[in-house]
Amino acid sequence: MDSTETPAPGLIGTNRFVLNGVNDYWNASGLVGYALDEKTDVQAQYFYYHANNYVDNSASSQPYGAGAEEHGVTATISRELSKAVRVSLKYGFFRDREKTYGGHNDYDAHLVLATMQYRF
Repeated sequence: MDSTETPAPGLIGTNRFVLNGVNDYWNASGLVGYALDEKTDVQAQYFYYHANNYVDNSASSQPYGAGAEEHGVTATISRELSKAVRVSLKYGFFRDREKTYGGHNDYDAHLVLATMQYRF
């Protein structure tokens, strides 16, 4: 919870030119993992972000605030092939919706990541 108050919005003639700053947002995330056996692990992760403070007063002044909703989810499986080599495969899906940019920066994205780690 974050806000800034000023007497300006209440002054005659300043209606919608100067707004109080309200910058509230919240986020949450969770991670769960499980060892399938001595060499194989799985992991799932989720995150969420939400801000609903955007005021579009662009017809009369500079719009302020943030209006966004983001989701992300990933799933990973990793396997130890030997004491020196470990491989993993991760899939993720991400979604972003932004009021602040009029929807021009909205996206849905997929992620595929394969890694190989060599320890010496």
